[in-house]
Amino acid sequence: MPQDYPRFTIQFSGTPQGVRRALSQIRSELGTAGASPDQMGRIETVMAEVLNNVVEHALAGQPNGLVETFGQRRQGDWAFQVRDSGQPLPKMRLPGEALPTVNTRREDLPEGGFGWAMVHMLTSDVSYSRQTGRNCLKFSVPDY
Repeated sequence: MPQDYPRFTIQFSGTPQGVRRALSQIRSELGTAGASPDQMGRIETVMAEVLNNVVEHALAGQPNGLVETFGQRRQGDWAFQVRDSGQPLPKMRLPGEALPTVNTRREDLPEGGFGWAMVHMLTSDVSYSRQTGRNCLKFSVPDY
């Protein structure tokens, strides 16, 4: 990431409370870096989905799990990385972009699968890797 744009790093405990504090810090950092309210809303939506998934799935059963987030303003977008020491994604790949099927009876509607579709819709350049026992998710949120 280029040095001439504002950047931030936030490390927090992998708990729901840690996610709430991190989201508040991220919002503050975005405001300092000049994000518009619309940009802040999109970024906060994506980060909330990603960070809550890390805590709920990757770090499940790991009370001392840590999460690191890195963000940087770039020309035309915001670049982010999220790293954790939790369990890898199933099959070592990102969930798909497709929305779950909702053409069904109300009681048969799926409970999950919407979050990752939303992440894909609001981001670009999404990638996942596992490096030295850690998950690394990278993505950018374009300026609109």
